[in-house]
Amino acid sequence: MSNTPADPLPTATTPADPLPADPAATQPPSAGRRLGHRRIGLPRQRRVLVTTGIAVLAGSVLVTALTASASPSAEPDQADRPAACAPQDPTSPQPPAQDPAPTSVSTVEQAYYCIFDNYYGGSRLDDRPLLQYAAQAVVRELRKRDVDQPFAVLPTLTGDRDKDWPLFAKRLQEVLDAVPDDQALRSSLAVAAIQGMLTALHDNHADYQGPGSPGATPDAHPWGLGIGLNRTLPPAATAPDFTGPLFLTTVGTGTPAAAAGLKPGDVIEAVNNVPVFTNGQLNPGVVDSLHPSYPRRVPVTLTVRRPATDRTRRVRVTPGSLPAQPKPRVDVTLVAGGIANVRLDAFYPGVAQEALKAIDDLKATTKLTGIIFDLRGNRGGVADEGNKLMGAFVHDASAVSFCDADGDCDPQPVDNSTPLLNLPMVTLTDDGCASACEVFATGVKDLHLGALVGTRTGGVNSGPARLYALNDHTSLIRLPSQRVIGANGEIIDGVGVPPDHFAPLTAADVSTGKDPALDKATAILSS
Repeated sequence: MSNTPADPLPTATTPADPLPADPAATQPPSAGRRLGHRRIGLPRQRRVLVTTGIAVLAGSVLVTALTASASPSAEPDQADRPAACAPQDPTSPQPPAQDPAPTSVSTVEQAYYCIFDNYYGGSRLDDRPLLQYAAQAVVRELRKRDVDQPFAVLPTLTGDRDKDWPLFAKRLQEVLDAVPDDQALRSSLAVAAIQGMLTALHDNHADYQGPGSPGATPDAHPWGLGIGLNRTLPPAATAPDFTGPLFLTTVGTGTPAAAAGLKPGDVIEAVNNVPVFTNGQLNPGVVDSLHPSYPRRVPVTLTVRRPATDRTRRVRVTPGSLPAQPKPRVDVTLVAGGIANVRLDAFYPGVAQEALKAIDDLKATTKLTGIIFDLRGNRGGVADEGNKLMGAFVHDASAVSFCDADGDCDPQPVDNSTPLLNLPMVTLTDDGCASACEVFATGVKDLHLGALVGTRTGGVNSGPARLYALNDHTSLIRLPSQRVIGANGEIIDGVGVPPDHFAPLTAADVSTGKDPALDKATAILSS
């Protein structure tokens, strides 16, 4: 769940490609409510199951926690550490108070201890996998830059984080001193070490944000082909491998793709004469070619098939500047005469109020018979916005709880101040619905607020995260300190929320302007 609105999907953001940064994964503590230190109000048997589930989750998403690392044998010398990482308001991170400084070993150390101090179960983490992944990332960067060093190896580690850090820091500094005298290169190696440690957490809401990283700052040069693909978030562990077809879901107005005559629904069969699939496996490099970075202008040749005509042709598209992406917004239309179809791009601050006002405006002129919330492609945002929206359908209930590593959970109540609409509701979901979007979806399902229609959500919902600023005045790291469970105690992360009625969108549907999920939702509310 992010605290900031997520960029509209191709963010790849995410990382099959990393979650661009879901802007939507950071949820600040609600005013007047203490998070993470209240036992969820469940029967004792249910509570035991919930705690067990959290323990299982911790075992699956955290690197192995050893007793030796949980209780260092000696108190760390606080005077030798850099200042602690600085928490930021995720909804409005403060600009650096000082000019940018090189990312250094000191910055890596600050991130290292920031993880132990602030990450979910951080006090129990074994430092060795963190430093191993950091070393792997540094070596990968050395080889990429063709400056590999003979002594760039991981020193012998003990499992005592305060003894292991100086060993690693000394080796990392030796590497930085040995590479060419290029501060940008040295900073990139230090950043790689930070990113490696975060990768070791295997957590979709833990990431690095800095210059050039997804979701860190608005792109000064929107660039590319101007297309969106049906391959959105990286698949969860329970999702099937993506076997296609790969097709265009959107073609931006005024983009190179539009100028070349491409349309939504066009199936991409080859890129630069390379098949999209080989032996049923997606070629990742092909997908990368569809998202060229600024200022690359090498033309991309696509072999596309249009389902509406069954015609196959080759199209040459030259990357170029793209129109500025519109800010997320609420779109409301009437379907079947009296059903409000409410499209939410993201759970950005204020979206619930906007959606409810739009519904009230319709009620003033139309007799509404139902509500459809279209959350397909909604990357998340602020979970409290979903709680406000759910308050229009139920009071005195909690959709999810945020739980700490000890199993202490804090229920997140819906907003009782939201007037009840007293209307039936259906929610549309797909694998692009992630983070705070999944909080809303699981609330709809568990609290029986209405039917879910579409496909399973992305399963990218580890927990509410906060941003922490590092001492180079350019780097931020995002770390969740709690885990999310649904109202029934279920884990959502990596699993997603299945719909009650499956209605996938196909290339033929997009090409011919059909929408089976919307049709199904309309039929449910009209019956």
